[in-house]
Amino acid sequence: MPVSRLDLVYNPVSGSFSQAHLDALVAALRSEGFEVTPLPTTAEGAQFSGDADLICIHGGDGTLRDCVKTLGEDAGRIPLAVAPSGTINLVARELGYPRQPEAFARKLAEGWKRGSESWIHAPLYQLGDMPIVSCLSIGPDSHAVARVSGPLKKRIGRYAYVVAMMQQMREWPRSAMQIRGTAVDGERFECAAEAVIVSSAALYAGPFRLSPQAALAADSVELISLKKSTRLRTIALSLAAMFNLSVARLGIAEVRSVRRVEFDRCVTPVQVDGDHMPDCAWAIGPSGLTLRYVV
Repeated sequence: MPVSRLDLVYNPVSGSFSQAHLDALVAALRSEGFEVTPLPTTAEGAQFSGDADLICIHGGDGTLRDCVKTLGEDAGRIPLAVAPSGTINLVARELGYPRQPEAFARKLAEGWKRGSESWIHAPLYQLGDMPIVSCLSIGPDSHAVARVSGPLKKRIGRYAYVVAMMQQMREWPRSAMQIRGTAVDGERFECAAEAVIVSSAALYAGPFRLSPQAALAADSVELISLKKSTRLRTIALSLAAMFNLSVARLGIAEVRSVRRVEFDRCVTPVQVDGDHMPDCAWAIGPSGLTLRYVV
């Protein structure tokens, strides 16, 4: 495959953005033969050149999601890559993209030359019309994300989430919801829960896995539901993830591989890809698009 035009979309206000790192990334990509157009995101969202063969997002999962949303139907046509720069970078972690500019550019160039058959094809799921590129949660976790301080996040990165969760411990929200949906085998299910996590990528909250079936390439999402989301049960879930223990086998949560999830009401707040979503929707399901990550 010939060397091609690359839009490098970057978030200048992401948690770990560095102009020096961006400059090094641009130089490294150009040294691999890419024709690079750097494009900053703005308050209005992502912008693109309109003639790129490949779009590289230099940011976190939230920046990736915003780019996918702006691309619309083109998100299923234009190949993507993620140069890590955000707070947690779940998608970049799973795809094995290195942070070091030269190593990243080399990996991307090698994947580009190999062609589409070697890339990761990731069916895209969405909450209403909001893409989900890595994860979603409703419950104490999403309440904590809603109270994360933007300035603090810029100063201390992922630890801002830890601070918010510690603050949340004083006011622990518990609100039951009815959930129904369709599993991958076509069976309908229904359950009650006070907290849910939906993973469309393998990892959650860093290098942790809540379900062995979770993966970007899976044509399903993993639904992790807690019937009771007490402080102790939430801590137990966190510890099980840290020590790579099965949350289902320990009875901490139910885990299902699903293709559709419906809620009995509009629940808020919702965390999507590490960001607080003030709007809400009633269902999670396939978008009909498949993202292609160059690896």
